[in-house]
Amino acid sequence: MNIAIAGGVTGGHLFPALTVAQALQARGHSVLYLGARHGIEARVELPIPHTLLEMSGLRSTRRTPWSVPLTIWRASREARRILDQFGTELLFTTGGYASIPIAMAYLKRDRGLILLEPDALPGKANRWLAKRAARICVNFEEAITAFGSERAVRTGLPLRPEVQQPELEQGRARDEFGLKRDKFTVLVVGGSQGAAALNEAVLNTVQYLPSGELQWLHLTGEAHYETVRATAERMGLNGNYHPRPFLNAQQMGVAYRAADVVVGRGGASSLTEFALNGLPMIVIPYPHAAGGHQRYNCQALAKRGAAFLLEQAELSPQTLAEQLLSLRDCPELCARMQDAARQWAIPDATERIVQLLEEVGGCIRPQASV
Repeated sequence: MNIAIAGGVTGGHLFPALTVAQALQARGHSVLYLGARHGIEARVELPIPHTLLEMSGLRSTRRTPWSVPLTIWRASREARRILDQFGTELLFTTGGYASIPIAMAYLKRDRGLILLEPDALPGKANRWLAKRAARICVNFEEAITAFGSERAVRTGLPLRPEVQQPELEQGRARDEFGLKRDKFTVLVVGGSQGAAALNEAVLNTVQYLPSGELQWLHLTGEAHYETVRATAERMGLNGNYHPRPFLNAQQMGVAYRAADVVVGRGGASSLTEFALNGLPMIVIPYPHAAGGHQRYNCQALAKRGAAFLLEQAELSPQTLAEQLLSLRDCPELCARMQDAARQWAIPDATERIVQLLEEVGGCIRPQASV
């Protein structure tokens, strides 16, 4: 089949799309990825055939009453031409506003559309597109209820395979980062761009705790790394604190193996990676995320006993230290949270989605390009 894949701008929309695309290629299908020129997809190496469209008029910082319809019209017109040239038989989208013009162009062909919804609360784009979708793949059970459609099925969220390395021994993983093998280890993940409020809270917590209580592997985000590093030096933080700007997928898999607990935001991809690696979580949802989707994600995992939820307004050295020490001092609690995380995660999400795409594609009758 010729399968087009859309969705990008952020890593949470891009990387699941690329993971599914590569799995489809491995099964002999032709794939074409369509994204936005201003998104993360323009700044990373894409391992599949791709075309990026001009959609900057949809960005929240540039959006105006006239820019949205004009951008959608122009991008849809270009997308339709590209989809026709490719001979698209199926479209798979991973959500976000970058998928809207492409899906609109494709729906004029009246062919199969498959959506992926990573979050517990569906975004506006997917809620609008769901009415025309043949199937809706979801990561959280809560999204099935939100869609209210019998076409929604829980497949899980496709992840880059490198982020899970269960065969790697924990001591060796800690060696990779210069960590002590016998020290309770906290991994802090603020997302690919980092999180300034989270970075500040972590630095204050490291200083607040007595030296040597915990060791930290802190992913600051590239934009914040120099500031965090300089602050840590000025504060004289002990050798148990290890900041890093960014890790690639393979390095992330090692970091997950090195950690005993993870502190992070509430993006769907990050939470799914944490869960798949069986890590107890302390999650601080970004309070300004669109539609509050990070809070809903975190609440869903906290309800299952896989996470402690801290609102950013409640975040302090005292509250963060208390929760971390409670996990360090209670292995039974850690074990329960690990089990809850693993029970929620779906390790074969990519395979489930690929199979669903092939099933839907097999039901579509050939149609000439228009």
